[in-house]
Amino acid sequence: MLVSPYAGHPREEWPEITRRLVDVFPLQPDQLLQFVDSAWSNLFNSSFGESGLKIGTDILLPAQATGVLLERLIAVEMQKSLEGWRGGRTKTEKDIICETDLKFSFEIKTSSSRSGLYGNRSTGHRAEGRTKFRSGYYLVINYKLPTEDNSSREIINVRFGWIDDDDWVGQAQPTGQQASIGVGLARLKLITIRGSI
Repeated sequence: MLVSPYAGHPREEWPEITRRLVDVFPLQPDQLLQFVDSAWSNLFNSSFGESGLKIGTDILLPAQATGVLLERLIAVEMQKSLEGWRGGRTKTEKDIICETDLKFSFEIKTSSSRSGLYGNRSTGHRAEGRTKFRSGYYLVINYKLPTEDNSSREIINVRFGWIDDDDWVGQAQPTGQQASIGVGLARLKLITIRGSI
């Protein structure tokens, strides 16, 4: 389990800690953005079956399905372009693995919300004996998906930084299926690569 780089520091120091974390990361923010853009483009240039059904035109995917495909496409783009980077292969691994230094492996979170940062229920659940710890680097992507009434699509925000396990807040109801990061906390621990957050 990684020790939080924010531990013992007052909140007013967190933006500078975030900047340092992003600065020591082996890839530049612009490189990450290129992988996001390339994956986004590939997603909507994909077709299925003999009929050539197109995502975004013939097939309108829900946000969760879009997020899964986008994550996989980013992993493929990175593995193709960079030695030592690959997609996670097991439930215990992060979404993207840096094979040369695991501390640079990161999670990808996507949302059709303009600015939200959400995880599933397990993200906010800190059970003993769990096999995956989520503290570490995060790439966060917010997008607008095409709908029946509006075919436009765009990447609205891309952010990168560090989120700790304890930052996730699960829904109060025992049956709640979502965990989230508050807007104020996200501003302290993520830098905006694209967008206006």
